[in-house]
Amino acid sequence: MPTHDIIDNRNQKLVDQIKRILDSSEAAHFAVGYFFLSGFTAIAERLTNIKELRLLIGNTSNRETIEQIAQGYRRLELIEDKIESQYFRKSLSLECEPSCQPRAK
Repeated sequence: MPTHDIIDNRNQKLVDQIKRILDSSEAAHFAVGYFFLSGFTAIAERLTNIKELRLLIGNTSNRETIEQIAQGYRRLELIEDKIESQYFRKSLSLECEPSCQPRAK
């Protein structure tokens, strides 16, 4: 750990400190002024054991990062919709009497 709280990326690299901390962490919370995928991919391999990841980011980024975040949200919504429809079908079949079950062809 540095002898001071400032990491200037000259003598010590922030990415190295983050990687070292992530190796022994179960959760990671980051607050950043700007966010780019290139920085995130630099630590991605160390996130496999992280159970909770929270990002608080400012509104400065690039088009590629914004599109990737939007795509991630769309995928999350699709997964949530799929889980909800499976749950609905399962709960409907439990409530339904045998006479209302679909017939096999």
